[in-house]
Amino acid sequence: MGDIVLVEGNNTLDVQMVPIAPPVANLYGVVTDTETGYPLSSVKVSIDGLTTYTDVNGEYGFTGLNPGAYTIQFSKDGYETLVR
Repeated sequence: MGDIVLVEGNNTLDVQMVPIAPPVANLYGVVTDTETGYPLSSVKVSIDGLTTYTDVNGEYGFTGLNPGAYTIQFSKDGYETLVR
């Protein structure tokens, strides 16, 4: 782009700007039993008002989070609730 030259009177400059996608963070993990090491299914995983459950492989995931600090909670009947 070059310099903009204004002339006497009214001048118009229309422009188009390209948006930059906001930064996005994803979080994935596996929940296992401390004693057996086996994956735990149906564990409720909550972060910032969002909730998911682990699958049969103990896996969970959240996508499209804003980068930053969060508190995450893991809970399942028969296990102590864990907060990180």
